[in-house]
Amino acid sequence: MNRVKIFVTVVAMFLIGHTAMAQSLDRMIGSLEQSAERGNRVRVVEDSDTRDAVRLVESQRKSKETSGFRVVIFSANGQYAGDNAEKVLNEFRSQFPHINAYLVYESPYFKISVGDCLSMEEAQILMSQLTPYYPKAYPKRETIRYDDLANVRSKAMPQIDSLAVEVSIEENAQEL
Repeated sequence: MNRVKIFVTVVAMFLIGHTAMAQSLDRMIGSLEQSAERGNRVRVVEDSDTRDAVRLVESQRKSKETSGFRVVIFSANGQYAGDNAEKVLNEFRSQFPHINAYLVYESPYFKISVGDCLSMEEAQILMSQLTPYYPKAYPKRETIRYDDLANVRSKAMPQIDSLAVEVSIEENAQEL
C-alpha cells in the first residue's frame, strides 16, 4: 500500500510540474495512460485535492489583461488588404523589432496595431515616433495582455540601459 501512495504522489508531482510547462492535466493523464512499449499500461489515480491544486495553478498562469492603447498603422479592406497587411506587418517588425505588432481582422478591415501602451500619453509618444513612417497612424483603445507588456518591456530594457550609460558618460565628460 505504501508503494501505491508513493507512486500516486510521484505522479501528482509529475503532473503539477508539467502544468508549469503549459500542458493540460487531461492531456498529460491521457498520455500516461497510453500503452507502453511492452504492452504495460499506467493507470493514473488522482486525489480530488490534487486535481483542484493543478487547476488552481493553471488558472493563475492564464494571462491577465488590462485596458490600454495601441497605435494603428494600417487599416484597409478590399481584395488585397490581407496581403498588404502582411507586407506592412513584416516591414514594421524588421524596422522596429522591439515593438510588438498585431494583425487583426475587424470585419471588413485588416488592421495592424502596434505597441502595448498603458496610457494615451504613451500611445501618443509612440505615434509621434511612427508618423514619419506611417502618416495615417492613430491611437486606439485595446486590451493589453500582461504577458505582451512584460515581453516588450524586457526587449526595451537593454536599450534603456545603454541610453543610461550614454547619458552618464556625457555627464561625466561635461564635468571634466
